[in-house]
Amino acid sequence: MDNAMELSFESMGLLFTSAFLVGFSKTSVGGLGIIVVLLMALVFPGKSSPGVLLPMLVVADVFAVIFYRHDCQWKIIMKIFPLTAFGVVIGYFIVDMISQEVFHFTLGFIILSMLGLGILLEKIHVPSFQNPICNTIFTIIIGTLAGIATMLANAAGPLLAIYFLQLGLPKTTFVGTRSWYFLLLNLYKVPFSANLGLITWESLKWNLICLPVILLGAFAGLQFLKKINMVVFKWLIRGAALIVSMKLIY
Repeated sequence: MDNAMELSFESMGLLFTSAFLVGFSKTSVGGLGIIVVLLMALVFPGKSSPGVLLPMLVVADVFAVIFYRHDCQWKIIMKIFPLTAFGVVIGYFIVDMISQEVFHFTLGFIILSMLGLGILLEKIHVPSFQNPICNTIFTIIIGTLAGIATMLANAAGPLLAIYFLQLGLPKTTFVGTRSWYFLLLNLYKVPFSANLGLITWESLKWNLICLPVILLGAFAGLQFLKKINMVVFKWLIRGAALIVSMKLIY
């Protein structure tokens, strides 16, 4: 991997933009992950891109957890995270067995379908998770699929965003619970990524360079979240999920 001095001015700009968006999305409205993935792929083509990105996500998750450490629903995490961990293992073994195009299309269709279902349930005033059996089944599906999605497509965010919206969490609880969930998930993914040769000592040097920019983005996201109301927050989350689902499908 090249050193910092060998990157062009444009590439450094893309790298720092990605770092800022990582921090911003972790402390405010998520769903920017697909943009970051695309930008990072322009800077570091091939397998080196996710190797640089994952530690950046971990650092941003730590900042988010510090900011929202009192706004976490641990019962939700304890319920869904073991299912996601299982999904990560499944994704690790099938990463070379399934076509990325087929998986992306299927995942995008699922996200789009759940997004539409959530809006429909809200419009006709049907409590989403009133039935315990439906709640359990939906949690199993979302949790497992999120684990597979994060290994194959870095697309667990929209699935969890829709799941948390259906639970009716306040925006700070939403972000706090999401922050702890993704910190645990990304830390859990580190050994798998290192074993695949995605994380190296060279890639960690880039993470160190991006650290101040990630922190700046995290503070900006924190201020942004304070100024938006819950209705706007909800539709921003849905809009981000829609963009990701269409990107995966097309």
